[in-house]
Formats: sequence, structure tokens, C-alpha cells
Amino acid sequence: MRCTFLLLTIASLAWGKTDVVAATGEVLDDFAAGRANVNTAINRVKRLGGEEYASLELVAAYKRAGDQERVHVLEFLAGLAFRNKEVEQTFMRALTHKDTAEIVAAEIGLGRIKSTDALKPLTENLSSQNFGIRREAARALGLIGKPAASAPLLKAAKSEGDFELKLLMIQSAGRAGDKKQVGALEALFKDDSESTRIAAAQALCIMGTPSCAKFATTLLSSKEQSERLQGVMLFDGSSAKQAGKVLAPALRDADPRVRARAARLLAEGGDESKKAWLVIESAKAPTETKLIYEDEIEHLRLTDEQRSAILKKAGLK
Repeated sequence: MRCTFLLLTIASLAWGKTDVVAATGEVLDDFAAGRANVNTAINRVKRLGGEEYASLELVAAYKRAGDQERVHVLEFLAGLAFRNKEVEQTFMRALTHKDTAEIVAAEIGLGRIKSTDALKPLTENLSSQNFGIRREAARALGLIGKPAASAPLLKAAKSEGDFELKLLMIQSAGRAGDKKQVGALEALFKDDSESTRIAAAQALCIMGTPSCAKFATTLLSSKEQSERLQGVMLFDGSSAKQAGKVLAPALRDADPRVRARAARLLAEGGDESKKAWLVIESAKAPTETKLIYEDEIEHLRLTDEQRSAILKKAGLK
């Protein structure tokens, strides 16, 4: 596979020799030669901004690769999450293969690029005999976020034998976003399992329903820190627009863990101001609590330059 990458790189350089293309070609060569693992190679390509070029190379390499190499190529493509027709078709083609690892890698990729063309085969995979295939199909359908997947996910959850996967299916049904399933999700509030009730609440919070706000407010008003943190986590995956009003009190919570987690989820949901809030709070925090804020900031992958700019604007640097 190394030779394949080298030939493709030389050909591609002919139509556009740039620093990004050349540097990305070196990363691909290192990956093919075993000098860089998948995660390292993905991070290097993203830092270079070479996702489009790398995806082109990887699609071509997939067609030439052997069984084990194809899995690694798919994992690389899934990690880049660069969407174009060729990448999408490569993932779709891999779904038809018999190798479980290849199917799982393709499902992960299809979820990350939010492929609506994959809804039918992914829905079919919810009934697979293989646990890994069912799990990643459920996760991918949630990431794609199309209402047509909600009902099949809830149906699959009813018969799913693995409890953790059942919860994932319920949460993904909320991410898929079919408001017609609100009643079915609210019915799960009566389930004997607290974990099931929490999963249903999270699904409803992602949808932005009033029943979510009521459920979450009860937890956020608890005297127990663990319950307040649980209330915050209901909004994992929700937009800041949906979560902002309910989570606002959590930003003033007595416990820094609750405050920091609420800010991070709002930042991930699209509220850019909460990135600055976390950086500033970390800078002002005493040593014993600073790590709490830093743990949440790490999820946001802020650069040193971004952090410096925030602190400078706040007059803290």
C-alpha cells in the first residue's frame, strides 16, 4: 500500500504542488509504511488542513488494498470525516462486505459525514446478529439526525438484549429528531430502570421538548451534586439554543464541576461565549479547582493562541 500512496502523491503533485499537498503526502506515506498509526496520521492531516487531498488518496488506496489494509484505510477516512461523493460511496460499498471490522468502520464513517443515503442499510443493521454492527449503526443513525430513523431505533431498543446498547438506541432516537416519537419517549419515564428514564430524558432534551425541561429542572434543583451533574448531562448533544435557558442556573452552581460541565456542553452546542467563560474561570480558579476547568477545556481543543487571545481580551494576560 505504501507504493500506492507514493504513486498517487506524485501524480497529485503534478496538478497542484503545494506545501499542504506535499506535507499530507508525507503523512500518508508514513501511515502506509507503519511509521504512524491511524490516530496520529489523522491528527497530522487535520493540523495541515489536508483532509480533502488525503481523502482523495485514501479512496483510491482502498480500491487497491487487501482485506486488513482496507479496514485501516476506512478508519482513516472515518477519522477525517471529509464528505464528498467518493468517500460516501466507499463507505457504502464497505457495508456490503462480509468483514465485521470493515462494516463497523464504514458505519462510523457514514455517521460522521451524516450520509442520508445510508439510512436504509444502517436501519437494517440494527437487527444484525453482531453486537458491534448494531451498536455503530445505532450511533451513526443518531449522528445523521434524520427523523426517519427515530421509530426504527426505538423499535430496536425494545428487543435489544444488551442494556447499554438499548440506552444508546434510545438516545440516538432523540438525536434523529422525530417529534412524533415524543409520546413513546415520555412513556419511558415510567420504566423501572433509572438509566432508561435518564436516556429517554436525554433524547427529549436533544429534541428540546417541555418535558425535558421539567425533568432536567428537577435534577438541577437537587441538593445532591451527583443529581445536578446528571441534570447537566441530559443536554449532552443538545444545541445551546435548546439547552441555554435550562442550564443557565447551573453556571452559578456551588460546585465547580457542575458549572464547568454546563459551560462545556453549551460551548459544544454552539455558544462560543462559553469557551471564553471556561478559560477565564480556569485562570481565576484556585489551584485545587483549576484542573476541573482544564478537563472540560480539553474537550474543546482550544489552541494556545485562542486561549491567549481570550485572556488578553479579559485583561488577564
